[in-house]
Amino acid sequence: MPTLDELRAAMAARLSDAGIAVDTGVPTRRDPERARLSFSQRLVWTHQQRVPDSTANNICLTFTYTGDVDVDALQQALLAVVQRHEILRTTYHPGADGEEPHQRIHADFPPPILSVDLSDAAEPHERLRLLVADAATEVFDLATESSIRLTFVTLPQSDGQSRLAVVVAMQHIVWDGMTLPAMARDVARFYEAARETPGKALAVEALSPQVADFAEWERDRFDDADHGADVAFWEDQFRGDVATAALPYDRRPEHSSEVSARADRTLSPAAEKNLRVMASTLKTPPFSVFLAAYYLALRRLSGHDDVVVGSTVANREEQGAEALIGNFSNSIALRIRGSDDDTFGGLVRHVRGVTDAAFEHRTFPFDEIVEIARRVTGDENAHPFDSLVLFLDQKIDGIHLPGTTMTWELADKGRVALPLTVEAFMHPDHTEVQIGYQVDLFDASTVQTLHDHLDDVLATISVDAPLAERHPRD
Repeated sequence: MPTLDELRAAMAARLSDAGIAVDTGVPTRRDPERARLSFSQRLVWTHQQRVPDSTANNICLTFTYTGDVDVDALQQALLAVVQRHEILRTTYHPGADGEEPHQRIHADFPPPILSVDLSDAAEPHERLRLLVADAATEVFDLATESSIRLTFVTLPQSDGQSRLAVVVAMQHIVWDGMTLPAMARDVARFYEAARETPGKALAVEALSPQVADFAEWERDRFDDADHGADVAFWEDQFRGDVATAALPYDRRPEHSSEVSARADRTLSPAAEKNLRVMASTLKTPPFSVFLAAYYLALRRLSGHDDVVVGSTVANREEQGAEALIGNFSNSIALRIRGSDDDTFGGLVRHVRGVTDAAFEHRTFPFDEIVEIARRVTGDENAHPFDSLVLFLDQKIDGIHLPGTTMTWELADKGRVALPLTVEAFMHPDHTEVQIGYQVDLFDASTVQTLHDHLDDVLATISVDAPLAERHPRD
């Protein structure tokens, strides 16, 4: 049964979808054209300043439609979404004379739209693949350019039906894992309205609050709060002999690039079944089981039994946030300590406790956690973790249009900011695992071995088996 807070959030989302302002407790920012960066925005912006040619924060989605699409109505709908969401009309700028960087909200800032006709092209699917690769790896200039780009690609018909691919490239500063549902709702609604009144301008309801309002509210609230408990918690995560760099590196050059490759795999039937069975038996989210298995796979390869692994939290609990396109996420560090005398069930419960404890401190800015890690470890170049694990077990659907069937795909952007990123997507009947890795640090064979160990652990897990007996370290 939904909680009262969940019911309120659902009602707020419906009201916001209808263009009705919701009293969230988040005040309207002081300057309508300018605001401080949120902590999430600041983290992405700072990385882009440090590595200007980086595409590690690019997001590129391709939606492929089979059936009749009103292209004019769809373009009109997407432009209406840009008008509705200020974050898609925002640029980011360094402060002058020691001031903080800030975001500037523009009244009119349409994104670039490219149309490509491949209906009669030779090798159209290869041409589309190259177009997507180019879109995924084109750098965004956050100070001068829109953070979203659109490409409409007409494909050859299939069984007499029209086919259209829409490539949506974005910068992570405007996107997190919960953005797609908000975008899909708005596109579908505006598309229907554009088809009903062709040639007429769409009525675009104002959203309130907007991302910039949340950003200013978040920063003001942080400045006024006492963070002693947060600091003490995060300091404890890095005390003692903890491995913040626990990966089985093939080489450690003095300087490495973000250039990456990605190894994708579907869990074996045995691993898939056990993942779900263990989550049900232990009454815990599948993420806890998956993360425990990942820890054991790392332990086999590296020999470390006290490691820090990263993950992210959505930070969209405030009313009104679920209706917004934007990046609200924050990274957290999870210190996992497994004992040879423990069982897999005990390890999963430990992982769940670690995750719950970190979640209580989820709003503490990640760049502050970085500074704490460096101070506590005494390593001025330390990063809180060298691998990030993301797990999605709820359905995130694409942008559906009436009268069509749709598939969508997330492109490989060819860069990752961390040495290794593991993303798992649990579907009703299978789980996909994507591992992106920096090629300067790892051989492809090492990542395939990590895949093998992860699948093997999940396929052979038993609640009561001691870790040393069933999953020894290499």
